[in-house]
Formats: sequence, structure tokens, C-alpha cells
Amino acid sequence: MGQHSSFMQNIHYKTDLRYFTAQALGLASVVTSVSHFVADLVQKEFGYNKEIRVIYNGVDNKKFSPKKIKQRKKIRVLFSGNLTRRKGAYLLPEIAKKLDDGIEIIYTQGLRTGNTLPPSGRLRNIGSVPFFEMPRVYQGADILLFPTVREGFGLAAAEAMACGLPVVATNCSSLPELVVHGRGGYLCELGNVDDFAARINELASSSSLRHQMGEFNRVRVEENFSMDMMVDGYKKLFSEVVDNP
Repeated sequence: MGQHSSFMQNIHYKTDLRYFTAQALGLASVVTSVSHFVADLVQKEFGYNKEIRVIYNGVDNKKFSPKKIKQRKKIRVLFSGNLTRRKGAYLLPEIAKKLDDGIEIIYTQGLRTGNTLPPSGRLRNIGSVPFFEMPRVYQGADILLFPTVREGFGLAAAEAMACGLPVVATNCSSLPELVVHGRGGYLCELGNVDDFAARINELASSSSLRHQMGEFNRVRVEENFSMDMMVDGYKKLFSEVVDNP
């Protein structure tokens, strides 16, 4: 996805990052990854033929949990992340134009950028939100929009799923490992504005579909992406390494 990175980022990926990653792989007793996508990528790019243990990132599903909200006049679609090209923020204005009446996109600026998007009646900037306030933000939304270009895991999607939201995300990198297409939301073609807008409109028109998919996602996080599961995974791994030096 070099076309979505800056010139300096591409230089970094191809030089020092690649060099130090290769050195680390050669020295490591065990290698872990936060997704099968990243594990496969490392094995392919570096010719690494040993096992890579996948331990998914975990969500605190006590803090990130569903909350019943009052009926609103507008359907809120949340974009959570930095306003960068890699996160797909450049697609938001075009997606917003194709949404049905009564739908708005609320978006965060993230914590690393001071950017904002062009003013629009369908787009509302909620600024830089501290992490501890994010459960409330997810709970105040109806749908998560995640048009990212590249994700090692996709923590925003997992957090939204824990809060019982359906997710409309890009069908790329690690996202198919989180979002079950047609059951917990929809996976859309990379950069396809019409696809994203159509799926959002479909979800916005049916509260029962949103609820059904949100419940599915909550259970999926509890069974696959909880904080406890992540901690247990690393505990087990560390014990194996210590017992078998």
C-alpha cells in the first residue's frame, strides 16, 4: 500500500525498519503477531519459515460494552482514528454525500494529527478524544465506519464490536479476521465510496439489523478478542519460553 504512505514513510519501511525487523527475527526465540495477516506478511516478506504465534490484541470488554441509548432523530456513523490517508479519512466527504437523509458521520481527529475535514452538513468533528472517553463515544453511535487502507489488527473495529455496533469496513489486511461479512457488518472494496455508502444506508434503514449484527459482534469479541484472552495467551507463551530456554 505504498501509494497511501508518504515518501519518507516508504523510505523508512524499505530501509531501517526492514533491517531491524530482519535482525529481530533472527535473534528471537519465539515470534508473535497480532493477526494472521501480519504473520503471513512477515513470513512472505522475510522468508521466515518458523511458526509465528498469533495472539490477538484484546479489548477491555467491561469498559467497552453496549449501552441502551435514547432514540435519536439522526443515525450516527462513527469514524474513529487519525485523519490520515492510511485510515481512509480522505473518503469520508465523498461517502457523506451519498448517504440518505437523516444520517450523519461524526469523526475524531485522533491524537496524532490536528487535521480536520471540509465543512459539511453530513460531517461533524468531535475533536481529539482521550482514550478513557472512547467507550462513551462508541456507545453514542449506531454504526462504525472503518474505511482503512491497512491494519495490523484493527483495534477501533474491535472496540466498536465490543460496544455492540455493526461495522462497515474495508475488505483488506486483518479486517476479515474481525468482521464477519453479513453477520457483524459488511466488508467493502478498498476505496469504493458507493459500496461503503450503500452498506451504511442499508444498516441505517433497519434498527433490527443493526441490533442483530451488534449482538453478534459483542459475542464475537467476548469469545475471540477480550483482554483476558490476550493476557492468558502471553502468559502461556512466556511460561513455555521460560520452561524451554
